Amino acid sequence: MELLENGTAIIVEHRDVSLEEGTELFIYIEEKMGIEVIDFHVEGMTEISDWDSLESREEKEGHYTILDREDGVELVWGIGDYGRNQYTLTYVVSNVVTQLHDGQSMHWDFNTYGTLPPEEMAVSIRGPFSLDGESTRIWGFGYDGRVEWSEGEVLAYSEEPLYADQRFTVLVQFLDVPFLTSFYQDRTMEQVVNEAQEDPGRGGGSGIATSMIALIVGGAVTLLLTLFGVLIKIESLKKEAGKMPNKYEQDKRNKGMYYTEIPYKDGEMTDIAFLLKQLGKGGFEHYFSAFLLKWAKEGCLRIDEVEGKRKQPRLVFLPESFNQLQKKAIRQSTVEQTLWSSLLEASNEQQHLSNKEMKKWAEKQADQITAIEQQLEKDSMDYLAAEHYITEETLSFIWMRLPYVGITKKGQRLYDRLTQFDQHLSALKKNKELSYRQLIPEESFLIWASLFGKEEEVISRLDTLMPEWQDEEVLPHYFFSYSGLHTFSSSMHSGYVNSGQSSASGFSGSASVGGGGGAVGGGGGGVR
Repeated sequence: MELLENGTAIIVEHRDVSLEEGTELFIYIEEKMGIEVIDFHVEGMTEISDWDSLESREEKEGHYTILDREDGVELVWGIGDYGRNQYTLTYVVSNVVTQLHDGQSMHWDFNTYGTLPPEEMAVSIRGPFSLDGESTRIWGFGYDGRVEWSEGEVLAYSEEPLYADQRFTVLVQFLDVPFLTSFYQDRTMEQVVNEAQEDPGRGGGSGIATSMIALIVGGAVTLLLTLFGVLIKIESLKKEAGKMPNKYEQDKRNKGMYYTEIPYKDGEMTDIAFLLKQLGKGGFEHYFSAFLLKWAKEGCLRIDEVEGKRKQPRLVFLPESFNQLQKKAIRQSTVEQTLWSSLLEASNEQQHLSNKEMKKWAEKQADQITAIEQQLEKDSMDYLAAEHYITEETLSFIWMRLPYVGITKKGQRLYDRLTQFDQHLSALKKNKELSYRQLIPEESFLIWASLFGKEEEVISRLDTLMPEWQDEEVLPHYFFSYSGLHTFSSSMHSGYVNSGQSSASGFSGSASVGGGGGAVGGGGGGVR
């Protein structure tokens, strides 16, 4: 597994297997908690879209495909000849590294074997930087084996044969917050570890302890079922009354639909922060990146290099340009003004701000950044409510009065456009030949991709998405500054989280045969 800077993972599997029955092999990956499979390839085979699982082994030989399922996807390929075969699979998954309340984490289940458990299994995980005991904490769950650091990578391997559908999960937590992630979970690193350690996994105990647990659980079942039924009823009543759909409901509602233009043109990009948050996008880090790009585009800041042995980038703020633009603005963003003022105050007399100074600013101003993030959501909610995109409602149930956020037809149209634009960005990465990409205004494309946490994917594909931009005379100046601006975004993010980061212990050693709860990724597989 190779982790990219934006938290996406490129996973390469080498399989050595002997088969005497079946026509196809498959892997199931559940797409939840931000997980999305965005590419799949089997070495030496050809992808086809019209896959028929009822076809013969001979017809499937040399081919592979991706099949959509209700809650995820199946990666499928023909087994070829019976007997011993070796396969090399590559699949790319987004949001494998997630942002937590106080850090970053990767908790992945490598069970893609399902009913074909391997006698031996080894996993190596590497990133855009060295993974070692100083920068990470590591755990292994569900298998009899070890997890350890080795030459800048995390290695996990079994010491006993695995059984069908046994967990093989690896949890890595990153202490320096090095990734620019696009999916957030409202949990702490400690909570993730506790969930993984407390879940008994697919193993089990026996004797008195197990009986006592069963007795306690059994005694609570009736109460829990009753409570669960009440919660379901409440949610049903809220939906009937017009409650805003969650991310899962939005994805299902808009599956296969794309919005190929800028999804919101009626005001400031901060107006839609609340809606983006419901989709797992539009975090402070995303808006920070978008503002840097916006200011560079508008001529309010530029990137210079400090001369020396190692040329270091620095931001140069141009306050006169910013003030002139603010005077001309019909409606000013309080969040944008506050952020600009804070960064300008952190710069020196020449309005210069280095990468190191940016990190120090984020560490020192963590409380202010948190306040800005909260203000961003509040201002967005106030605006959306005032403009009749959303409504703040209360549901009466028995003796309770339960608040919820409703959405109007106008708001649902905007919410759908944002969802479909996100899917459009994902589709551009998957398919190089999409002609509708040209509908997006060039000067705003990367800024909007930043709000969805996908600017890295866009900048790496400019030659495909915007062929004419390869001419340096055509490509706007601020796009040449992207790598420098991206560095400053990373420094801000690292400094901010480090300011309140809690430590968690996880060192190399034996894996836990049980546990592994809360992991995402492999949901089994096999032959059929």
